[in-house]
Amino acid sequence: MSSTLLLPLGSLASIVSGKLLKPQTNTFNSNFTLTDEQIAPLNLSSSAANNINVAAQFERSNWATGSVFGDPFYTHLPPNATSAAAGSVLKVQEFTNTSSYTLAPTLALSRIVYQSKTLNGTLVPVSAYILWPYMPRGGGLFAPLVSWGHGTTGIYAECAPSHVHSLSFHFSGPYSLALAGYAVVGTDYSGLGVPFYPDGKNITHEYGASPAAGNDLLYAAQAAHAAFPHRVSHYFVVMGHSQGGAAAWAAAQQQVEAKVPGFMGSIAAAPVTNSFEFFTTQSKIGLVQAAQAIRLVFPEIPISSILTDVGEKFVDLMGIIQSCNSVFATAAVELAGTDFLHPKVNLTRDEFVNSHYSKLWADLTVAGGKDFQGPMLVLQGTADHILPETLTAKYVNKTCEKYPQNELQYVKVNSAGHVSVVYATQQIWLEWLDQRFSKRGPFHRKGTCSQLEVGSTAPRPLEEYQGEPNYFLEYSLDSYQVA
Repeated sequence: MSSTLLLPLGSLASIVSGKLLKPQTNTFNSNFTLTDEQIAPLNLSSSAANNINVAAQFERSNWATGSVFGDPFYTHLPPNATSAAAGSVLKVQEFTNTSSYTLAPTLALSRIVYQSKTLNGTLVPVSAYILWPYMPRGGGLFAPLVSWGHGTTGIYAECAPSHVHSLSFHFSGPYSLALAGYAVVGTDYSGLGVPFYPDGKNITHEYGASPAAGNDLLYAAQAAHAAFPHRVSHYFVVMGHSQGGAAAWAAAQQQVEAKVPGFMGSIAAAPVTNSFEFFTTQSKIGLVQAAQAIRLVFPEIPISSILTDVGEKFVDLMGIIQSCNSVFATAAVELAGTDFLHPKVNLTRDEFVNSHYSKLWADLTVAGGKDFQGPMLVLQGTADHILPETLTAKYVNKTCEKYPQNELQYVKVNSAGHVSVVYATQQIWLEWLDQRFSKRGPFHRKGTCSQLEVGSTAPRPLEEYQGEPNYFLEYSLDSYQVA
């Protein structure tokens, strides 16, 4: 018998003789169903309710550690959670059992809760995971540290990557970094994961407020080193994609004043530079997600001035069922159709979009056009159908024109999409990280803004390459599935 078959057949032998195997569906671990009381306010059709149920069952089946509301790691905070300085470690789970996760082999996991700051500077407890490499890059005892900012997962506590099988973005960032030898601290962002302040007050996720997420990245790195000072490097780079790309850019802006020790630069992939401009020119649904965060900054604005009556009922339902991307997108399509810029039913009010508050919000939250601590690497695909390349280029140019002495490299990636841009440029950002941690390379020169366009050397025509991911990592219930 071929030796290549021995291991698979050996693993199959663990199946108990006589056990009846069943196909595994995408909704194997949840029986969630909307109640009549939840269906009524939006007058959901039976098909819409069914589709939301299936999406919710899928999301809940992907929880690795159950609901965050039932996990003491997220809900039981120490007394100093109200007063500890930003960057302080509040809680450490040194060993997190990976058997309920779908991690890449030879990676290990820890979880921490640490102190960060909101957009207005208020202290806030935030959860994060630390993904450990098998061999630290460079061969030393200290693993070089990357603070990873994830793309949009949702706006509610259950949308925290740290309690999801695949940590939400698997090989699109954290797995690839850890397999390359980096320790990865992945913040959940405030309001995702840890649901309450110590006094029981709800923590609202400040969606669209990139400086708040930037704080989360900076202080996650500081806390990771404090929690494991003999395992991770003092020096770190921040890196993120989409919402996390904006967070990485904003972290560099925040660092001008924050001065968190060890910061060595940022990588922003497909960043949401001006979230409000994006919401009003590309996807009004994003403004629905940001409405509660806007009210945190401008409490004098009633939610009814941002959202329509239908929009308010929609947000109420999403909050009740703790919807994340799958449910939110499914429900939004059922209500508003697939054109989020010109929805069938308006969920947001144009009056707010045209108000002076919208400009104030945009100015407070923009990533780009502001001073930053470099160096910075910005990656953007030309085939990004979520964030147009022209929007990213606009804010790259604004930044370089205003701060020509800062170090920024813009990489324009031909034919790459919103997620695939991270895969297409993996060699570029890994080399950039190596340069940072080895303290060498062109970014030790001050006063450089440069642009690189890639794709012309691809061995095959660009249209032949796989586009956006069309798969997800599913947890295996039986050994025949990984034979």
